[in-house]
Amino acid sequence: MATMSKPQHFMDTSGETDAVWVHTEPYTNRPHFPKLSEDLQTDVCVIGSGIAGVSTAYELVRRGFKVVMIEAREVLSGETGRTSGHLSNALDDGYTEIEKKHGSSGAKAAADSHSWALRYVGEVSKQLGIECEYRMPPGYEVSQYQKGEKGHDEEVKELKEEVKKASELGIKATFKEGFAIKGWDGKVDQRDAAIFEEQATFHPTKYVIGILKWLDQQPNFSCYTRTRMMSVEEKGILTTKEVRVGTMDGHTITCKDAIEATCVPLQKLSIVAQMEFFRTYCIAIRVPKGSIEDCLIYDEADPYHYVRFTACDEKDDYMIIGGGDHKVGQEQEDGRFAELETWARERFSQVGSVDYKWSGQIFEPVDFVAYIGKNQGKSHTYVVTGDSGNGLTHGVIAGKLIADEI
Repeated sequence: MATMSKPQHFMDTSGETDAVWVHTEPYTNRPHFPKLSEDLQTDVCVIGSGIAGVSTAYELVRRGFKVVMIEAREVLSGETGRTSGHLSNALDDGYTEIEKKHGSSGAKAAADSHSWALRYVGEVSKQLGIECEYRMPPGYEVSQYQKGEKGHDEEVKELKEEVKKASELGIKATFKEGFAIKGWDGKVDQRDAAIFEEQATFHPTKYVIGILKWLDQQPNFSCYTRTRMMSVEEKGILTTKEVRVGTMDGHTITCKDAIEATCVPLQKLSIVAQMEFFRTYCIAIRVPKGSIEDCLIYDEADPYHYVRFTACDEKDDYMIIGGGDHKVGQEQEDGRFAELETWARERFSQVGSVDYKWSGQIFEPVDFVAYIGKNQGKSHTYVVTGDSGNGLTHGVIAGKLIADEI
């Protein structure tokens, strides 16, 4: 039986438990904004204060647009605060499959855009002076099977094919026989790896909070929390003259363009029906600093395991391990956190206590890439959804694409 979080906790995050990001950036550090109490006019209304909404607001404000952002709860209360913090161009669904759906030019566009996004986070962090643990470690993809087991060689073959395709698209990728990750000292031997250079990782809430603090200092930006959007309507005869965003409290924001950066847009089923919805699980487990290589790790299981590291204290870092995905509403947690812990302990003898356990939502589009752009049948209403497990880079990409379009 699912349980509900306390009312105030729900205002801070969309899950019952806290993600590891509050360890060094607690909810109390997040900027607070007033509730909307009147009708407003602006150039653009951004709905949602996660990485997609904040990235889009940042791009528009820099270009001189007057931007109003609204958030139904507190800032960063959605999925950005519950992510695992990977920034990668080694996409979940793989370029071999993406090319089948979108052709070579589409696969190239996906590779280039995610490569740009993971670097752009570093550039923005530097420009705004945001200390968010940004760095560019390598990413390693390994078979789910041990060397010598049935299935290992077949998955290695698939990894080699993916490396070949990624390399053709301009991504720095190689395959190394017998490669062993530093610190992987357990009995489970999954050596051999596809190596993706120049991946990235960061502290996602520190990054978004840093941009929000910069935005709050700009005269052409305002933000209102605890302000729930209920409708987005385009008005005008023949051509759209204005967009009206209605709130639960009966106020109206009149604007030229509106952006639904809300994970799931408020619309008919045309986009929503083209996605599957999954729950994914994460734990943060202590490891002594320097005992394991700072990297991203993925295996080929279905659902796959994914690993990265973040700061804990002077003695330890946190290893974040994720996986155990299932379709929303069809299964419960039922031992998934325990499975992730067992997986880590079998491979890394250095791991200590599990301090955080949480889950997040994944929106899987039928064609493997996010839906970013004008809402169907609309001229000045934009949506960002269908992250396909790469929501952080998709959110950054959305900021540029939509700002360019407007």
